[in-house]
Order: sequence, then structure tokens, then C-alpha cells
Amino acid sequence: MSALPQAYLSILRPLSTACRNVSTASKILSSEEPKPEDHALKPLSRPIGVPYPPNPGENSGIDPRSWRERRDDLFNYDKHLVRREQLTKQAAKPYFRDWSRTKYHQGKTFIAPSRIFRAEKSLYFPNMMGSTLASPKTSSSTTSVLRNHLSLVSVYSGRWAELQTQSFVDEKLHPELTHLISTSEQQGGPIQKVEINIEEDWMKALIVRTFMGGIKKQRREEDWGRYFLVRKGVTEEMREAIGIGNAKVGYVYLVDWLCRIRWAGSANAQEGEKEGLRTGVKRLVEIWRSEREEGRVVEGQKSALGAIR
Repeated sequence: MSALPQAYLSILRPLSTACRNVSTASKILSSEEPKPEDHALKPLSRPIGVPYPPNPGENSGIDPRSWRERRDDLFNYDKHLVRREQLTKQAAKPYFRDWSRTKYHQGKTFIAPSRIFRAEKSLYFPNMMGSTLASPKTSSSTTSVLRNHLSLVSVYSGRWAELQTQSFVDEKLHPELTHLISTSEQQGGPIQKVEINIEEDWMKALIVRTFMGGIKKQRREEDWGRYFLVRKGVTEEMREAIGIGNAKVGYVYLVDWLCRIRWAGSANAQEGEKEGLRTGVKRLVEIWRSEREEGRVVEGQKSALGAIR
């Protein structure tokens, strides 16, 4: 009988220490907050993403462990230390940090590269789980939509961030990019647009669900299955891996048919970034055509792609 209280004590003691360290960690993080002169924008010089190929069903936010496994993990001191470190870091993060950082370059965290990342160096876009406009009552995987396509993926949380992503991909703002996409669609090509709206706050997610009908009217029916509302499963590690340095800002990714991130942009698009995205799309279309002619395109990617000028 004495073993159980002793096990609890072994966990509660480090927890009390962690609580005392939260205020200290907050002070350290606030002291490390970049100064205004440190907010100079720099080009994204390295590939971003996760190092492993994504699979449908991953990062659902649902704990698959049994009650027995959860109990065992509760009394596993090593796992407890890892969890304690995560909680301390989360508690020490200032609540309004992301909003305060939007005063610099409207939240822009990097300048998009002028060229796409090389295929052998590129990393992967992680799988996310969420409901779509086509299936609002079931959870779908983004990987199932991204595979076998060349995707312009917009990731945002809130209307302001959504407008930022539109500065990269809006039809009226970018007629040349729109022409590439429409030509691809007419020829059965790989280009598509995908939207991922991350709303982890249950109330905001409820508001979005309430206005699903209006969101549908703003999009073509064939695009309903490419609009995701993601509620959970997006960890801080995932955000850092794909370059989301500010959760209040919109991000756009050019993801190839193997779910590799070949280009990325943040916040409002600059003129050179628009050209870089358009050039990247054209280049990847050429690579797609070449691989298809050589028979290196996976089974299921049989749609012909005409010349895009």
C-alpha cells in the first residue's frame, strides 16, 4: 500500500519544482525576445518540413493508448520528465507574443526563396487531420489529398491570415498563376489549391462550422474536399518544422506529388515572391511531365499534362 503513495510523491515533487520554474522561464524567454533591430527579414535558405514521409491518419490528436498503457506512462519517470519540459515551455510562452510580433513586417517571418528546393534535399509536409467542406462530419487526412498532385497549400488561422495567403494565390491578384492552374485543370494536370484552417480554440472552430454554408458558396464544389478545418493534432514541433514562427500569420507552401515542401512563403506576398512561386510551379510542372514520360510517376498519376506556357 505504501508503494502507490511513494510513486505519486515521485511525480508530485518534480511538478512542484516545475511550477516554481515557470516564472523564471517566462523571464528568460521575455529577456530573449528579439529587439526591433533583430527583426530584419532574411531569405529562407534551407528546406523546411519533417524528415519522414507522412501517412494518412497521423497526427489526429487522439491518444491511441489503452488505460493500462496510460497508467504505466503516468508512473514512468523518464516520460514524465519529457512531458514536464513540454508543459514548462508551453506555460512560459507569453499569451500575446504572436500578436506583438505582427508589428514587424506584418508578422512576416522570412522571405520566400527565389528557387524551389532540390528534390533530394526537400523535407515533407506533415499529415493533418480535419473535416472538409465535402465531409464536415468525418475526419480526413491532408496526405490523401496532397499525394499525386502539385499543391498550393495555404495554412492559416483567422481571417487576417487567410487574406495574407490570398496575396500569394488569389485568382484576381495573380492572373499568370491562375492561367497555369486553369490550363492544368483543362489538361487533367496535377496543380490544385488546398486550404488548411487551423482553429484549435473550440469556440472559434464552432463559429467556422456555423458559417460552413457561406464558405462553400465562396468556393467551387470540386474544391470542397480540399478545404480542411483542423482542430487538434498540430504540435509546436510540427509548427517549428514547417516554419510557422507566428501562429497569427498565413503561410503558403508549394508541395509536390510526394508531399515534399519545395517552396514556402509567409504573411503578405512581396513582388519577387510572387514571381518565385510562379516560376516554381512552372518548373515542377516540367519535372512532372519529364517523370511521366520516363515512367517514373507512380501508378495512379496517369493524367496527361499539356504544354503550359
